[in-house]
Amino acid sequence: MTDQITTTTTNNLSEEDRELKAIEYCEDANKLIKQLKDREDKNILDETATNLSQTNIDENKNTINTDDNDDDDDDDDDGDDDFNENEIIEKVTELFSKAIEMDSECIDAYLGLAYVKGMQRNYESVSELLEKANKIDPSDERVNIMKQTLEQESLTLDEVDSVPDLEPVMDIGAPNINIPFIIINGGVTKKFITVLREIFDRFDRNKDNCLNRLEMKSYSKAVNGQELDLESLQTMLNGYDSHPRNGLTFTGFVELYVNQTIEDSSETLKDLKTLGYDSELKLIK
Repeated sequence: MTDQITTTTTNNLSEEDRELKAIEYCEDANKLIKQLKDREDKNILDETATNLSQTNIDENKNTINTDDNDDDDDDDDDGDDDFNENEIIEKVTELFSKAIEMDSECIDAYLGLAYVKGMQRNYESVSELLEKANKIDPSDERVNIMKQTLEQESLTLDEVDSVPDLEPVMDIGAPNINIPFIIINGGVTKKFITVLREIFDRFDRNKDNCLNRLEMKSYSKAVNGQELDLESLQTMLNGYDSHPRNGLTFTGFVELYVNQTIEDSSETLKDLKTLGYDSELKLIK
């Protein structure tokens, strides 16, 4: 009976009220997405602290961070049992869907739903939602950015999906270079590309397929024990494939590591070890 009353009430809303209600649903959904991002940020920081401790990169700093965060960890543990990522994603999906039902022209709802489907790697749904958003407003820059991200990520996955792990998938033009599991006969292996994708996704907190300045600082702190300064950040963005507003792309991240590996493979191996991978590029549980 309650559902019937609710349906009748919403059907009687004016067009303006329906638009406002759709915006309200989107705002509620975005608040939940922020919870997911905050939790992911915490997980990255925790993992970074663990990796730094294991490799003894910065023992003193790790000790300080551990001491400072004792009380916070206790507080966070209290809420861990209440946090269910799948339930939150389902709720977010429901809210954006309700927004679309309320206002079929609500572009924020389509983009928000596309974002969630991207988190779930459901790229077919992402494409469909972006097409609908594009029809509503072809000039919306957010649609074009998300389309470019989708094309880049889909291409990367398709290129390596059916290739054996140690098969080269990217020629670096130096056939004499061989680095076990990483470069074979001058070709970057699928396994290495896959690992780089895992690392990239770990620090791409907003899931836009780019590493912005804050995300790059977090990545740098994880592998080097300290954040990149602004000059070094800009040099990296200028030197490798990047989006003018969103930051270093996955292509640029691969370029960065290929160049580093060619110049000094020990530095790449150190990074991989710090981030939890063994000499065969297996993630150590």
